Amino acid sequence: MTTPTQTTTRATDLAAVHETVFAQAAKYTKSVLGNEKDALKMIDVLIASGVPETHLISPDNGPNKHESTASSEFFTGLKAAIEAEYPPQVKALLAMSSKAAGNTYVGANNRTAWRNKANSIIGGMRTAYINRLKAQGLIDGGKMGANARTKPAEVKVTELLVDARGRLQKAETFKCSLDMDTMIHQLEAMIKAIG
Repeated sequence: MTTPTQTTTRATDLAAVHETVFAQAAKYTKSVLGNEKDALKMIDVLIASGVPETHLISPDNGPNKHESTASSEFFTGLKAAIEAEYPPQVKALLAMSSKAAGNTYVGANNRTAWRNKANSIIGGMRTAYINRLKAQGLIDGGKMGANARTKPAEVKVTELLVDARGRLQKAETFKCSLDMDTMIHQLEAMIKAIG
């Protein structure tokens, strides 16, 4: 049996948990919004400098290296600029051999994850750059206003159809009166029809 005192204590504890979570959510949101502003500035700098999105592909490693237009020096310099911002503990971890580092973590990442972090950041920059170019293409094509805060219906529907097609292609089973291949073909036809 719960007494009124226990209920009050639980409610007080829950309120304290909520306050802690809400405070951290506010800090996190500020960080996310700051990162979005920095990402926009980064894309603006790339465009203003005449750096194409293909410069954000490693010319030396990876399956898409043949698509890169970057020199090895540019890509290495970009990675070095990113890695220069790592905390001292991460730099020390990266300076260790993989054997000496073992499975040591700094923050949420071990040595291997930190070594790949710069490539991940560059990949995120490239994705943001491509999305900017796609949006600019929609603006230039008259499908979206330059100051539009929401996507036009055609863009939203196309995104949903592409998502549906992907889910069908990955599904092992799907109950429907139509054949899966027929459904996928019809979705592709709708995507092409919208443009």
